[in-house]
Amino acid sequence: MFSAWERFLYAVSKTALLTWAKLMFRITFEGQEHIPRTGAVLIACNHISHLDPPLVGIGVPRYIFHVAKKELARVPVVGQTMKLFRTILIDRSRGRTALEETVKYLEQGAAVIIFPEGTRSLTGRLQRGRAGASVLALKTGAPVVPTAIIGSQKCFPKHSRWIRPGKITVRFGPPLRFQRVTESEIPRDLVDQTTSTIMEAIASLLPPEMLPPPEEQVDRAARDVTGEEQHD
Repeated sequence: MFSAWERFLYAVSKTALLTWAKLMFRITFEGQEHIPRTGAVLIACNHISHLDPPLVGIGVPRYIFHVAKKELARVPVVGQTMKLFRTILIDRSRGRTALEETVKYLEQGAAVIIFPEGTRSLTGRLQRGRAGASVLALKTGAPVVPTAIIGSQKCFPKHSRWIRPGKITVRFGPPLRFQRVTESEIPRDLVDQTTSTIMEAIASLLPPEMLPPPEEQVDRAARDVTGEEQHD
């Protein structure tokens, strides 16, 4: 899947980024032993800052792909970096096509980072999960490693122009495994159930102040019972 040059460049860049992160932040990684060293795997993480993709990535002890919205490819430096590391660019208006592209990578045994919330949280609290991660897990049978990043929103908040020093923790949980679905259409209730399982596992790794407010948790539970979940 990768040339020798790509592997070398990735290793050098990852080492440089890790060195910078350790100098800039008091960064720690927990639970790295939960990440499969070979084979397809989804790293499903909460999303609170632009720092999340690279900082989660350097904590994964293998070559990692990111899934990102295509608009980021137009950002100077960021776009070139994404191209260099074969970021999977998705058009959010064409959801099915984007998923199919990611499925191809997973079927080749890739490790892929995905942010199930779909966008950064403005408050730092965990948002409702979207269906992407669960559909990928069910279509490919790839294990899902629930992941939490804590503190990055204070170091580089949304709309901020400057990165600040601070304490950041990246926490990996035990992998979740789901039965692969071979049918072309996955039942909606199974997608919903899988999404809930993934988001609950991520929530279990977060401190209380980063969980959804109590009233939203009650609202989610009610929708789970009645089946009245709204899908974006």
